[in-house]
Amino acid sequence: MKILFICHANVCRSFMAQRWLEKQLPQAEVFSRGLYADPSFPVPEKIWRFLQEQGLSIAPHTPHTLAKEDLEQADLILLMEKRHLELLSDRYAQYSDKMWLLRDFAFGEEEDVPDPIGLSGRAFEKNARLLLHAVSAAADKLASQS
Repeated sequence: MKILFICHANVCRSFMAQRWLEKQLPQAEVFSRGLYADPSFPVPEKIWRFLQEQGLSIAPHTPHTLAKEDLEQADLILLMEKRHLELLSDRYAQYSDKMWLLRDFAFGEEEDVPDPIGLSGRAFEKNARLLLHAVSAAADKLASQS
């Protein structure tokens, strides 16, 4: 199964979700993209530290902008925000049946995963842990379906 995570810039939420799901479901092919990714923008240090604290590898990451081919390849597309889901569902209606908000897929909650990138301390930690919790729930759901 090919699973695609999408967020704004592909340096925080979608990237962290990709790394976490790769650990949870090693048999899945997981990749991530950003609607407005800039390959010259590095992943912030606090993201690397958080991933290390979760026992995840620190392999290099270059942000990638979403392409139509990414949507074609994916079996499941998990997005972080309603506005991103609406934009892509309108622009690429032919793939909308495989698009979900991450929290909706994981918990049945039609809610965004807040972007922790601009936060620090406990606020960052709280939002980052919410993301990992949602990804873990999605992994459990996917594992039970196979």
